[in-house]
Amino acid sequence: MKYTIEIARTTKDPKILTEILRGKDNWLARNAALNPYCPREILVEILKEGKNDLISWYAACNLNCPEEILAEILKRERNDKVSEYSSNNKNCPPEARINWMMKMGKIGKEDPSKHIIEYENIKEYDFQDLKDLL
Repeated sequence: MKYTIEIARTTKDPKILTEILRGKDNWLARNAALNPYCPREILVEILKEGKNDLISWYAACNLNCPEEILAEILKRERNDKVSEYSSNNKNCPPEARINWMMKMGKIGKEDPSKHIIEYENIKEYDFQDLKDLL
């Protein structure tokens, strides 16, 4: 059967989505990979194989993508779009996201020496707003 972009985007049939994603039409596959009804198993398959980066990008964005595969992608420690999209997926475990961001230099460790409070220079009126809240 000949599928259309509309079918790839809107179908709820996991068999159709799987067939599109295993087919040769990359444009249809990208749309199918974003479909919220796309089976988790095929998203995992796409991301593990990593044959087509464009389709992997879309699979990593899918909110149906399991947290385990998102964390696995970030453990590869690559600074690519598949990893970036995986880290931005709301299903991505926060620890995996933070570790990946630190390893890629996107965030650093906080330097505690930047936060030294000089207690002798604190005046009572500095805390008035805080006291007023309590």
